[in-house]
Amino acid sequence: MPPSPAELEMGYIPEEKSGLVQDLEPPYNEYEKSSVKTTADGLLKPSLARHRGRRSAKIFWSACAAVSLYTIFPFLLEYTPHWFNGSACRWLYLGYTACEPPAWYDVKPNPASAAEHPHVLKEIPQYVLDHAPYVHLYSEEQFWPCNTVEHLLHTTPELNYTPIEEQRQVLNLTNLDKLNDYERGRHVFLTSKDNVEDRPEWLGGAENIPTRFKEDVSDKGRFHPSHTYEPINNNREGGRSDAPAVLVTVNKGDGVVDAFWFFFYSYNLGNIVLNVRFGNHVGDWEHTLIRFQHGKPVAVYFSEHNFGSAYSYDAVEKIGKRPVAYSAIGTHAMYATAGAHPYILPLGLLHDQTDRGPLWDPALNALTYTYDHPTDTLRASNLTPKAPTHWFYYAGHWGDKFYPLDDKRQYGLVGEYHYVNGPLGPRFKHLGRRKVPRSPGVGEGEDWPDDPELIPLGLRLRG
Repeated sequence: MPPSPAELEMGYIPEEKSGLVQDLEPPYNEYEKSSVKTTADGLLKPSLARHRGRRSAKIFWSACAAVSLYTIFPFLLEYTPHWFNGSACRWLYLGYTACEPPAWYDVKPNPASAAEHPHVLKEIPQYVLDHAPYVHLYSEEQFWPCNTVEHLLHTTPELNYTPIEEQRQVLNLTNLDKLNDYERGRHVFLTSKDNVEDRPEWLGGAENIPTRFKEDVSDKGRFHPSHTYEPINNNREGGRSDAPAVLVTVNKGDGVVDAFWFFFYSYNLGNIVLNVRFGNHVGDWEHTLIRFQHGKPVAVYFSEHNFGSAYSYDAVEKIGKRPVAYSAIGTHAMYATAGAHPYILPLGLLHDQTDRGPLWDPALNALTYTYDHPTDTLRASNLTPKAPTHWFYYAGHWGDKFYPLDDKRQYGLVGEYHYVNGPLGPRFKHLGRRKVPRSPGVGEGEDWPDDPELIPLGLRLRG
């Protein structure tokens, strides 16, 4: 049904033109989404589509308050528009255009359909590699991609802040799952042997900066770009990192394949709020998901802290056919564009920052796997047939446990802390998801999900 004149006046965008699809908090249902326009330069421009008249008084007084704030603190204008387009509308209980989500947004896995093609158990389709993402790392990053093998050499497994004495084997990717013998792995933490406040070199991973950019690194691991990074063009070339990415493809039947690209960092440097830094943790798993239907890319998902954003494939920036992701400084949260990205708090008080720093091509060095979600089975693919799989089943944390408050490195304020738990691994990133955005509660630093359906099948079967 065509939009009414009133809807057109308010910025109505038909479903097929909408690019951004995100889960919204109550009171909205899963089909109430924000709409997106693609500007001439290929970037995304969120737009409010509809408001509720009965909220007009609330909007008026909120606008007055905002004008007052901008008069006193004009610097807030740099960040507020991004926040207002999303979070403010939930806070003010404004409505979005309600529309049916596109078909790719929510699929029902059909394992029987996938089982009809045995080759999917081992093979990575060529179209997955043809559309592999590029990642712009931040130009002033201090904590670069890291090799999980190196990470394990510098950590000790602990249970309740106590080293597991019985575990005397040198840990590697072929025996890491042995730690699940201790409370199913749930409360095991790979704890740094060094004081992370001393910033040991292995945390920084400077040797893993993509090859084309290594000459720009000082002896202290600082990046000083000598290259000129052009804003957007299709001739950019990505460099190879010595830290392998991890590719996991999940065939969900009926022509639907999800390709998860995971990126590991040994340290996450939290963001600053009012001159206080929160959210540091050892170990950091980030990911980008590209969903395919019958061999064609239809959606791209970028992980951001405990949440993320999903876009239609056509809406995101690309180099050739390959989507471009932006990794935020310190936190490594993934975004679709360069710039400031406020989250959780209003007025830009808490935000990530991305730019067009070194361009990483993760397809040049990756461990590749296929995953059968119904049986919780990971298999090395035809591309890297000798890739170890045991590490994937480790059910504990990839970094230190939350430091107690009597530890001089720790402090807290209103429930937020300087250091938080290290993250769970890729097995806990809801690989069997129906919707492109993952379910909440399985983000970095979290314990096992409260929802049993989100716990990997192998762990559920063990009780």
